[in-house]
Amino acid sequence: MPNAFNHIISDLRPIGRPARILYAGTVFWLVSAAIHLGALALDGWQWSGSVSFRKPLVFSLSMGLLLGTMGWVLNRLPHRPRLAGALAWTFLISSSIEVGLITIQTWRGRASHFNVFETGDALVFAAMGVTVGVMSLCLVGILVWSIIEPPTDPLVRLAVIGGLALVTTGLGIGQWIIELGNDYVAQQQEIPDTVVYGEEGVAKFPHAVAFHGIQVFIASAVMLGRSRHEETARRQLMQLVFWSYSAMLVFASAQTVTGRAPLDVSPWSLGLAASVAGLLIGLARIVAGLRGVSSDEPEVSAGLP
Repeated sequence: MPNAFNHIISDLRPIGRPARILYAGTVFWLVSAAIHLGALALDGWQWSGSVSFRKPLVFSLSMGLLLGTMGWVLNRLPHRPRLAGALAWTFLISSSIEVGLITIQTWRGRASHFNVFETGDALVFAAMGVTVGVMSLCLVGILVWSIIEPPTDPLVRLAVIGGLALVTTGLGIGQWIIELGNDYVAQQQEIPDTVVYGEEGVAKFPHAVAFHGIQVFIASAVMLGRSRHEETARRQLMQLVFWSYSAMLVFASAQTVTGRAPLDVSPWSLGLAASVAGLLIGLARIVAGLRGVSSDEPEVSAGLP
């Protein structure tokens, strides 16, 4: 098991300048998340509210993970240093501006999202929208690249293309959240704490699920590449993880658009629970396959071209 995990860590390392650029961004924003976790604690764990240290904490953590993920993905696509470098730098700069503006607004005691009642705050929110648009173009560009020139390893191919497809879905859900929030502000003339659909449908619930499936897929592909499972079993387990997680997104979205809170009991929440169970079973079998892997077994790279 320790030997298998050493190989897994090796498979996750950045290779090439574009990946190292994005990994550096990961380190920076994870440090920011740790700082804001401390700030949240000092503020009495005030999680709710449009001005809360939860926002820079959550956005720093989420963006840090996404930056590293895109660095890993770029390593698995054909060697095109100029294209990869342009995507990496553009994605790093645009995402850092967005999370930086959210962080600055929080420390100023101002709401970062939907705060359009004063000119300065409205300009900040508009600037965030521009950076999200640029980030979205980068993510869609990486998805298109991965479809045109997909990774050769079938496990990595499913992790990358399937994961990026979910991320793109998350971008669409994010646009829906913005529209819901803008409608709320126009009608209520106040900033929403949490954007909801209907009575209690938390719109960011499926948004978060969509954005972070790709990390689950990559972790599964890397572990399967180092496991003692036969090739057929590897593909079946990878498919189980992918379809279970995709079902999670479907049921989370259904729970939201029917106006129910994430933990409300409904047919959709039962489906969500079943898909979570399928995902956990798949991940448990993948981890179990790492046991007994010895150092003299042939190494399998995680889909490097």
